[in-house]
Amino acid sequence: NKISYRKEIAMQNITIPYNEETLALAREIIRDVRPYTPEQLAEIPAILATKARYFWANDLNDWEVFKDVYTDEAPEGFRVSMGAGEKHLTPDEQVGLNQWSIGPQENMVPMHFGHNQIVQFIDDTHARVLTRMNDRHTYKDNGEVYAGWGFYVDDMLKCSDGVWRISYVRLSYGVMENQLRCIKNRNKG
Repeated sequence: NKISYRKEIAMQNITIPYNEETLALAREIIRDVRPYTPEQLAEIPAILATKARYFWANDLNDWEVFKDVYTDEAPEGFRVSMGAGEKHLTPDEQVGLNQWSIGPQENMVPMHFGHNQIVQFIDDTHARVLTRMNDRHTYKDNGEVYAGWGFYVDDMLKCSDGVWRISYVRLSYGVMENQLRCIKNRNKG
């Protein structure tokens, strides 16, 4: 019946208010119109490459690369906020959460897209990156799709080895289509 099908589809798509703290940081970044110094311009490719590595490591299930994009060298350690409040984790714990949700056992093709990026420098070794995001995960066995749209505000730290890494991941979804199976299964139990 076409009507019940439309109801089912409508129930699978939800709009979520952005996290207010993350939204405030995003607004701060887009309003910051200070010109970059030549030194900052030289650092931007490395900062953006870190975020690109984050997305690629997710999609290719390359957990060693994924672990390397994070750092706990910041005085507060490594932190994450993805809708359930701020958590202090180790980079290994964060990688474990990703392995649980999109690892090979989930039998999916994950795809993450980051764009419209803006880098805001705090000082010579600290920056924030605002990234518009879309993720789409397609299950291989039945073609079911989970997709989300939102944005990241990541704190970046130039580590002691000179490499820029993420010290704080903030993700705020605005729209979700369906749920990841692991989330559905956890919510059932």
